[in-house]
Amino acid sequence: MKLFTIPGTCALSVHIVLEWIGHPYEVEVMARGDNNAGAYLAVNPAGQVPALQLDDGRVLTEAAAILTYLSDCTPEANLGNGGPDPFARYELAQLLSYLTGEVHVAFKPYFSPQRFLNDETQFSSLRAQAFVVLAPMLASLNERLKAQEFILNDRRSVADPYLYVLLRWVDNAPQGIAAFPELARFRGALEADAGVRRALRQQGMSTVGTGV
Repeated sequence: MKLFTIPGTCALSVHIVLEWIGHPYEVEVMARGDNNAGAYLAVNPAGQVPALQLDDGRVLTEAAAILTYLSDCTPEANLGNGGPDPFARYELAQLLSYLTGEVHVAFKPYFSPQRFLNDETQFSSLRAQAFVVLAPMLASLNERLKAQEFILNDRRSVADPYLYVLLRWVDNAPQGIAAFPELARFRGALEADAGVRRALRQQGMSTVGTGV
């Protein structure tokens, strides 16, 4: 398998899971802008990362789909449904949908205000509003992590690396991650993980404490 990624994006979550499952893989770390070039557009016409090229040449895009695929094709890694109850699989789908479709999307006005406004003088206000929207989401996730180590049924899953990526961005919030102690604890624990550190090194990224 081959992962296409850009440092600082949610593609890091897939990279971490590839490290966790222990199967051979390649990674192509692209600079921002390379995703809009012809070579990558032949892989993913949408120009977004992540993209995962499978052994047979087929390509999967969208982090939630790729993470679900990796958990399904490597059940021995125990990163999927979290146990014998089949309903837990839908709980994972629910959580990934929330993280990718709501929490991640709420960051977009902060990182890309030009997508929403033409007036640059209003960008700072829009960025501030993004964290007003994000605050209750982060508080809910913080509450969910009380008395448990992992975000889904207290079992490690493919949702954990995605949440970790989102929490790398929380330092941009006015209060930072200190306002969410359980999230800070979770982020620190993931950052100490050997697979996470290998993925960060391969992408040329450092731990949160020292910046990207």
